Amino acid sequence: MPFPALAPSEAEVLDKSAFRNALGSFVTGVTIVTARDPRGEPVGLTANSFNSVSLDPPMVLWSLALSSHSLPAFRDATAWAVHILAADQQDMSDRFARSGADKFGGLSVSDGPEGAPLIAGCAARFGCRARYEYEGGDHAIFLGEVVDFARSAAEPLVYHSGRYGRLMPKDGGGIDPQDHAALVTAGLVEEGPDGWRLTETGEAQRALLDRIAQAD
Repeated sequence: MPFPALAPSEAEVLDKSAFRNALGSFVTGVTIVTARDPRGEPVGLTANSFNSVSLDPPMVLWSLALSSHSLPAFRDATAWAVHILAADQQDMSDRFARSGADKFGGLSVSDGPEGAPLIAGCAARFGCRARYEYEGGDHAIFLGEVVDFARSAAEPLVYHSGRYGRLMPKDGGGIDPQDHAALVTAGLVEEGPDGWRLTETGEAQRALLDRIAQAD
């Protein structure tokens, strides 16, 4: 039974921008979802609205804005795949987040066992048979039964408050103690409730190094 809709006066008190920022406090992974359109052409997009649903049967879900140009292709697809991106795949995330771009240009595209295009080098991949679709507000929610999956040792790419990030193990990630102490002294890392993490200065330094590396 559906929940009753909010009265207009209740809905209007929600500041959409503030709501989006609050949701950004939840750290997520970054995924690329792929499928084949009715003509057999590959389609794909970047999404972080991915979650597990069930172990028996194995099921996962993700959601897509109803305004997305890719929506018809995924609604028609009998299978799709969710790729959890590795920490070194930020460029791939950016590529598939762009609307209208030739996202598969220059890529060697083959299909996984379920029949959806495969993105190589990911931290994990879930090939799914499309099962259900629901509408929730301004998004379509897709549920799929996992028929094939793979996992690598790669560190996953993460997303938080509109920025990319990466995991930092609680023990400092095996960094030499003297180097770790130097990072702390320089104000680049700090200990948080879940272990060591980059400070704002550290994030800025890493972003600068990434831009330098991309310029090369």
